[in-house]
Amino acid sequence: MLILRGHQGPVRCLAYSPDGGILASGSDDKTVKLWRLDSGCEYRTLTGHEDWVRAVAFSADGRTLASGSWDDTVRLWGLRRESQLLRDARCKRIKRPHRFQDHGGIWALAFSPDKTSLAVGHTDGRVSLYWIRDLDNPRDLEMVHTGPVNAVAFSPNGMFLATGSHDRTVRLWSGDWGKGFGRLITHKDWVRCLAFSPNNELAASAGDDTIIRINEVGSRKERIRLEGHAASVRQLVFSSDGRTLFSAGWDETVRVWDVTTSCQRVAFNWQIGRVHCMALAPDGMTAAAGGHDGSIVIWDVE
Repeated sequence: MLILRGHQGPVRCLAYSPDGGILASGSDDKTVKLWRLDSGCEYRTLTGHEDWVRAVAFSADGRTLASGSWDDTVRLWGLRRESQLLRDARCKRIKRPHRFQDHGGIWALAFSPDKTSLAVGHTDGRVSLYWIRDLDNPRDLEMVHTGPVNAVAFSPNGMFLATGSHDRTVRLWSGDWGKGFGRLITHKDWVRCLAFSPNNELAASAGDDTIIRINEVGSRKERIRLEGHAASVRQLVFSSDGRTLFSAGWDETVRVWDVTTSCQRVAFNWQIGRVHCMALAPDGMTAAAGGHDGSIVIWDVE
């Protein structure tokens, strides 16, 4: 187990680079940090946001890092190839970020698998699609939520976009043009996190009602219900084979679930306070969790 320390506030979001060599983290201290995982050292601190950083995401090719903040902005940081990022210790690898202003704090963001668009969830319930080649002309999806959009996720094949909100609903859209398919599921409280299974057939969602619900995307029927967290669930991640689901929550635990049996395998508590976020490495061998005390725990999944 490795513990990364450097943030001066709770860690709200995490993302692995596609090659697994870099971990990006965003915090209430208004910074994004890049960590080299071969050495466990902080590599660079990206500054510029003026409020909490609530979301970070790498593009599929690893050349762009997006960060979203409650300062109403999304910043796109241009990165060189990840192999160069790991070798070059100088600051030239980080280009001047593209910054675009929005209206309403940013709660969530996600790149499409085909690298053409970025989905952004807003405080006012809007979901916007930004085309990477035309960032000045975003398109708002037609059916808005009635509360902040706290989670957005593309299916691995890019066909679907799911959005979760404080209005207690999860909505489903086409991943390319944003056509609304309607409500996928309704929770009893605010929805905080979403995840698609690797085969694109299942969508997991959870939030303040502490219940993890896994629905079939096609039929929209609930297949699995997982209960065990004692407080709000803040992150969900499927393993690459879809048989395991990881969940992180404000009960200070990360839990590992067997999707095939609907049973909990193990629960971790590293004494880092509320767990706001987690991420699974691309190779599935390690995972990272961000705590309220500013620490990031990296552990071997096996």
